[in-house]
Amino acid sequence: MHFFRINIIFLLTKTNIHPIISGDMFVRIKKSGPREYLELVENRREGKKVRQRVLLNLGRVDFLKNTEAASKIVSALAKYSDEIAVISATKENKRSIAKESKQSVEWDKEWGASLVFRKLWRDMGMEKIIKSFQKRTRFGFDVERAVFYTVLHRLLEPGSDLSTSKWLVDIYNDEAGVDAPEIGYHHLLRAMGFIERFKTEIEEALFIENRLLFENSMDVVFFDTTSIYFEGDGPEGFAEYGLSKDHRPDRKQIVVAALMTRSGEPFCCEWWAGNMSDVKTIQDIVDSLKRRFSINRVVLVCDRGMVSKQNLAHLKANGIDYIVGVRLRLVKRVREDVLSRGGSYKKVSENLKVKEVSLGDERYIICLNPEEAARDAYSREKIAAELREKIKRSPKELVGNKGYRRYLKVEKDAVSVDEKRLKEETRFDGKFILTTNTGLSSEEVATTYKSLWQVEHAFRALKSVLGVRPIYHRSEAHVKGHVFCSYLALCLMVRLRKILAESGEEAQWDEVIRDLRALRAMKVRISGKSFLFRTELRGAASKVFRALGIKAPPSITKL
Repeated sequence: MHFFRINIIFLLTKTNIHPIISGDMFVRIKKSGPREYLELVENRREGKKVRQRVLLNLGRVDFLKNTEAASKIVSALAKYSDEIAVISATKENKRSIAKESKQSVEWDKEWGASLVFRKLWRDMGMEKIIKSFQKRTRFGFDVERAVFYTVLHRLLEPGSDLSTSKWLVDIYNDEAGVDAPEIGYHHLLRAMGFIERFKTEIEEALFIENRLLFENSMDVVFFDTTSIYFEGDGPEGFAEYGLSKDHRPDRKQIVVAALMTRSGEPFCCEWWAGNMSDVKTIQDIVDSLKRRFSINRVVLVCDRGMVSKQNLAHLKANGIDYIVGVRLRLVKRVREDVLSRGGSYKKVSENLKVKEVSLGDERYIICLNPEEAARDAYSREKIAAELREKIKRSPKELVGNKGYRRYLKVEKDAVSVDEKRLKEETRFDGKFILTTNTGLSSEEVATTYKSLWQVEHAFRALKSVLGVRPIYHRSEAHVKGHVFCSYLALCLMVRLRKILAESGEEAQWDEVIRDLRALRAMKVRISGKSFLFRTELRGAASKVFRALGIKAPPSITKL
């Protein structure tokens, strides 16, 4: 038998509905020969045993499905069920008064994302940490809640802190209730100042709170910097003109660095004035790693844009192991000596081969991606073919084109394809070069460096998904608080993605956010009674709830 349990308090007859005293009933399907019949059954306790009694045979299942009989029965019962009335109100009468003026949706707010990220926030220890630091201040409002919702806003709808205060009106706080004190723009600004004041201590407390995540992955630290520009002048002495990685040299900026463990967990972020060089930032990072996080040995992994004689000299002088990318075309020693050395490549994986070269006390690893090499060669030959064709028609127009100019040879009034340059370019196809002072094998050096994409991906998330740029604040403390809240949002994003991957649940980030935001709470009023209605849990949101072990709130709750 198949059982379909419902709570029902009425006994059906052919003509009307009569109330009965007993409580728990259900509908079941009973087979009789080739046919199936639907029965209304009552569970009744007799002493220590529970016995079942058939109250009514509702008829053949195929007849009920193919006619309107079942619908009429349900409709007749609906008027006696508050739950069905609430569902009807939310579907047919959203945000409006019903025809009979007995039901309405009083408000409709987002709920799903705050449920999920609140759990992650607590699991990280952020709620406990911020509340402990608030005890050392005289703030009279809930700083922890203001910081959490600022971080949540970065994840869901990135924008200014002013837009955060307006957005909060549409978020349901199931813990504090809808009557909780309002968080205004001035609260958010004060929270930014708070988070900047305790930033260093918060990072170190988070590190201790989550040390099990870090203990086996701190031997390698991935490090990279980026720039974030301002709309307006920004705080004087902090917002400065510098080398813009946003390609906005017309805007003042700050320099931001992120550090991640081998396993991809962010554990620290730093910032400097916009005119600070990578040499200075890398020195500051190295000097603080051992002091703040008690790291005895670390391999610093940096992007090729950060390599310089000064950087490497500082790392060597301080006994820091490193794996650093080297610019292929710009470093003469690499271009002419390292690439020209003979030797066979070792296969690391299907798309990675390595070859080691030593020059004096410098150790270089040449890395070759055969698939990328084929793409580079194809793209170059395609450009060359287009050049040869276009030169015949209008050679002067090609000189101003950056993509073409590198392959052109201009002699007086003659323009031709530089065949020698085309041939030289083949040396660089699919290659990148690393230098290291570690004792790791060339294979380990290459695979470790390839993991640097985690930091690059993190910066892309900070700038695009989390909307950290541009910055509108004029106070240095507020700017730093703004950036650190985006960093905390990144920590939550990384943590959720990791949990989903480990649980085998696959979902794109935009799908996760879309489906979590679709889970909403509605306050519905039916004939003088108030109910909280939860919308359906769907798609990626279901995967997230399963992965985190979150039990969805009841569909309907009487208030």
